[in-house]
Amino acid sequence: MNKTKYVFWLLSVVFLVLVSCTHEDQDDSIKFLKSIVETTDGGSVKITTFSYNGAEISSIVDDSTIKEFKYNLGLITAIDITNKTTSVKTTVEYFYENGKLIQVKLAGDYMINYVHNSDGTISYEKFDISTLNLKVKIHHGVLTFKNGNIIKEERVLDNQAVGVISKYNVYYDYDYKLNPLHNIVGYDKLLDHEELMSSNNYLISTVETSVEKDGQIISSASFYKNTFQYDKRNYPIEKNSLVSIPHKGISYNLKTTYHY
Repeated sequence: MNKTKYVFWLLSVVFLVLVSCTHEDQDDSIKFLKSIVETTDGGSVKITTFSYNGAEISSIVDDSTIKEFKYNLGLITAIDITNKTTSVKTTVEYFYENGKLIQVKLAGDYMINYVHNSDGTISYEKFDISTLNLKVKIHHGVLTFKNGNIIKEERVLDNQAVGVISKYNVYYDYDYKLNPLHNIVGYDKLLDHEELMSSNNYLISTVETSVEKDGQIISSASFYKNTFQYDKRNYPIEKNSLVSIPHKGISYNLKTTYHY
């Protein structure tokens, strides 16, 4: 083998090794959930499994429901939900404009309209459309984002008695690790999935509610705290959740394990 051929052969080998290593790194850095297992304090277990077509989610199945996803040009356009017990099937439809979600609709039940504001927030209105030719506003609100995460939801309930002002606010704090659902193509557009579509995993969620009537305000707060264990790629492998609703005397723990 002359010197020129040897150098060409050596460079080819090095190139193939680098391509192989790069491909492996990419495969290792992007993970998709195969299943999650949730275990309550009382020992009851719920298993949810995930199926994919490439990077697109095709179905999510748990003990009670089957969710089947439909796509068009990388955007989730519908989720068919089948109740395992009754076999009743419903379809949630998603509508977009310039790649941004503008409406979610479950025929005969509800509709949510979204407006993407210039400051990065998203305003929305939810309507009850269960009665033919009648649209009744349930609530309206604003979603605030930071670093690809929903950090605040402010909601005002519209279906209240005259003179009653009812508000519902949620605040989220996140880790800096990877939310595995965020890797699913189009999932980050599903605003109705709230914190589940965020880039990272939420550590604390605080829910504040208030009702004002005749000048009197009654308020309450609930807390949801998550602690995580992660793998070497910064994906969660275990989550321990504490749910605390003091005004109802409710407090319980939930353990979730993630399998890829």
